[in-house]
Amino acid sequence: MHAGKLLLLSTALWGLMACQNNSSDGLEALKAQYDFAVADASQITKVVISDKQPSTVVLERVGDRWVVGEEHWPVRQDAIEVLLETLSKVTLKHFVQQSAVEQVNQRMEVYGRWVEVYAGDQLIKKYTVGTETPDMLGTYYKMAGSDLPFAVYIQGFNGYLTTRFFTEENLWRDRTIFGLAPKEIKAVEMALPAIPADGWMVTRENVKEGTMVEPATDAESWSLVGGEFEPLPVANSLELLTVVGSIETLKYEGAIIPSDNIWEKKDSIFSATPAFELYVHTVHNDILKVRAFWKRPDREQLDAEGVPHQWDPDRFYAELPDGRMVLIQRYGWRNLLKSRWDFAEQQ
Repeated sequence: MHAGKLLLLSTALWGLMACQNNSSDGLEALKAQYDFAVADASQITKVVISDKQPSTVVLERVGDRWVVGEEHWPVRQDAIEVLLETLSKVTLKHFVQQSAVEQVNQRMEVYGRWVEVYAGDQLIKKYTVGTETPDMLGTYYKMAGSDLPFAVYIQGFNGYLTTRFFTEENLWRDRTIFGLAPKEIKAVEMALPAIPADGWMVTRENVKEGTMVEPATDAESWSLVGGEFEPLPVANSLELLTVVGSIETLKYEGAIIPSDNIWEKKDSIFSATPAFELYVHTVHNDILKVRAFWKRPDREQLDAEGVPHQWDPDRFYAELPDGRMVLIQRYGWRNLLKSRWDFAEQQ
């Protein structure tokens, strides 16, 4: 009798433990479906983002820098930092109500971004980033192979995360236009088609000897010359070095891509007379050209006399050396948007 009770008790304990184990396994399996974060972002070496267009962008870490595309263009530092933060800090906000699962999944199929995260050759995360939650404070995510979407967020950030996963390569690229140090430059030339006589060239080339004056970082190595390479007087030679030095960090504001409304007018804009043309002559005898074009104001802007500006006083459209269309800011180009007379008149 005593032995029978012990057997019954033992059987009951094993059953209870089995139920607990099954419950534990179920919770772990559920948790795996919303474990989207990569604990250590430093282990991430590649991120692939795709959408249904179809459009795909591949971001890779090469050494200590991130690059994009087959030509390994440098990536915008701000964009990759935000993406890595998103990949490592995303966390569960709440479960999706069963009645809403089908609708959320349908929207994901249409508007989702498919994300693959690699550490070396190992695929460590694969999921879909969907649309925003109704309160606009979360984003729907769904792990590959799962039927359940989950609402996620980043603590301290009020907004949704979909916009951080864009697939247009041009939007990922670093916005530096030339990235050339003074030692890599032979001359910088500004052409002003509306007033050709106001154009200028800053050079360190000794035309007679066919050599370049050194060092490139010395203001006295650079000269302002005319159309026949005749030297022109300059009030302050440091202004010439400022012109050349600005080429290294010169940036555009943003790329214009096919989904932008102005894209369809690209050809007509590029066929117009430029507002200015900048030529950078390198020591390797390459000539890199940026053409800038007048842009209509996005809203009414008045001049000092209260008259509406015909053209945007702050921005231009521009064609980069590789043919891409971008926006540039007058302020960022302030050291270059000069006439030849500005160099002589400054005291």
